[in-house]
Amino acid sequence: MKLRSRIMTFALAAVMLAGLCLTGCGGSGFTNVAAEGQVIIGTSTEPSGDWSHAAFGSNNATDSAVLTLTDDCETVVSDQNGDFVINNSVVDKYDRIEESDGNVTYKITIKKDLVFNNGDPITAENFLVWSLFLYSPAGAEMGVTAAGYNMIPGGDKYHSGETNVLAGLRLIDDYTFSMTILKTGYDGNNYLPYYFDLSYAGARATHIKYWFGDGWHVKDDGQGAYLVNDNGTEFTKANIETTFTAARDATSDRITAGPYNLVSYDKASSQIVLESNDNYCGNFEGCKPGIKRLVIVKTEDDTVIDTISTGGIQIYSGIADGSEIKAIYDLMDNGLDSSFCHYDRAGYGYFQFACDFGPTQYTEFRQAVAHLLDRNEFANTFCQGYGSVVHGPYCTAFSMYEDSKKVIAGLDTYEISVDKAVELLEKAGFVYAEDGSDYNGTGIRYKKVTAAEATNYEAFCKNVGSDILMPAMVNWASSDGNSVSDLLVTMLANGDAAKQAGVEIRQNVMTFPELLNYMYRQDMYGLGGDYSVPTYNMFNLATGWNSGAYDMSFEFTTNQEYLDQGYNSTHLYDEQLDKLSMDMVYGVEAGDYKTYLAKWQEFVVRYNELLPQVPLYSNIYYSVYPNTIKDYQEGPFWGYENAILYARYIGD
Repeated sequence: MKLRSRIMTFALAAVMLAGLCLTGCGGSGFTNVAAEGQVIIGTSTEPSGDWSHAAFGSNNATDSAVLTLTDDCETVVSDQNGDFVINNSVVDKYDRIEESDGNVTYKITIKKDLVFNNGDPITAENFLVWSLFLYSPAGAEMGVTAAGYNMIPGGDKYHSGETNVLAGLRLIDDYTFSMTILKTGYDGNNYLPYYFDLSYAGARATHIKYWFGDGWHVKDDGQGAYLVNDNGTEFTKANIETTFTAARDATSDRITAGPYNLVSYDKASSQIVLESNDNYCGNFEGCKPGIKRLVIVKTEDDTVIDTISTGGIQIYSGIADGSEIKAIYDLMDNGLDSSFCHYDRAGYGYFQFACDFGPTQYTEFRQAVAHLLDRNEFANTFCQGYGSVVHGPYCTAFSMYEDSKKVIAGLDTYEISVDKAVELLEKAGFVYAEDGSDYNGTGIRYKKVTAAEATNYEAFCKNVGSDILMPAMVNWASSDGNSVSDLLVTMLANGDAAKQAGVEIRQNVMTFPELLNYMYRQDMYGLGGDYSVPTYNMFNLATGWNSGAYDMSFEFTTNQEYLDQGYNSTHLYDEQLDKLSMDMVYGVEAGDYKTYLAKWQEFVVRYNELLPQVPLYSNIYYSVYPNTIKDYQEGPFWGYENAILYARYIGD
């Protein structure tokens, strides 16, 4: 079953992409050949080493790419244009069955010759086990983030431990299984119709012994699928956690079913080595690797150009920084034997607020901060002509953008204006000086707050008599080695506008995994700290869509059950925004673009008003690749982890 991830990980459906073309770097055809040669790929995102398919929250970009490269034996995938398609290398037969009660069953028969990288056969039970884990009490105790059990018949009782049988998942025979989706879930949400309906048929092959230990099997006695062990052991946290954690963190010898095998992962150097999997069944078009060995290395902004010039990196994908693009062009002019491809990015850069504590809990304060940054100048400086500012959670690659020009033109652009920022700060109540007197234009502004409003910000607040004064100070978690962070320091934190308005943006530099831990308020990456207490209320990030569904459901949930699992990383609890994010996709028939578009527009307008994030830019991505390979092509929804499969090594 599809896991609803906490960070946006989806894009547009096929119907929306009719007007988009993929800008590629090579031909669209391919011929499978013996894999040979090596390519070194640079990545700006530090891998966490968590290979658990977002079971505990969304994977970062590098983790996600490695998982795609190593473990993509799935029934439904997205193609070069971001469209969901049945994976014909895996699926032998697919049926969508509408039940009389409005529920829908997705019945799938897989091919009989599928194997894992170690040669073990892949059967139907391998496609059910992951969902049985995610929705089990054991998964919940281990910190899994999953809401899907509410949309599966029997999911509520299975998740609570009332039964060990999940009625909506069926193991029909060795190569056939089915998944049923409820029209109305146990949480009261309507899950059918669903605009991206085909995604419900998605399931991934998972090696049961590797992840859970000896003796486990999926069985079905006619009432639904369940997990059983040959020795009678119960499926509990205590009985599986050790094996599962070892599988999750393994740096080599992983049992997977993708185009590449993970040979090694060096956490100290953030270097990942992959080699082609001879047992791979091929992707949805039957394509198999043509390059034998991939090395993925973490790059730093201040050294990446030098590393490219010396051959330390050969593929550098999704370059957003205009100065880097120009520098690589200069290298090519001076003999670098490489080529570029470029395309509209399916994503955008932004900084995000925590909207439930500190000054960022007030809408007017968030709006004021947006007015303190010249976002047009920021986009021009960072992208250097290769992108532009956006005013909502969208990018120029989206058909919705093209079809919503009038709506987007009506959005608040939050132009830089100290006067407007001051007006909003005063409206929010930041009208006092540090000693409680009226603010006179010097230093940081303060607001009189209640003890409840000051919760988790007491360290920064001041007690003046019986009053609690909260500073107009943002505690910013900033990722290290990041040019966006550096530019935000110059243009926002140390900018004249913030000082004139009486606002402080306090930078705290940290690794990206640590930043995500603080944002999600849990130790997702095993760093060993306590991240549960709200600490930082601003984070600089970027997001991208890599599949065919722009699906924001649960991203702004107000449902306490989902909040407890870590959904809604902005902690903006607005019922209207929550409803719009759900109504955009649920209750909309697949293919009904007109209705989807109208809901999307309403969502963007409300987002722009409440401003849980401040969008900074959406740009044209450039990717450099060596001329030692051919037929390498990327696109808005087709990153290096997919494009590399079609590339062929031709040598010097």
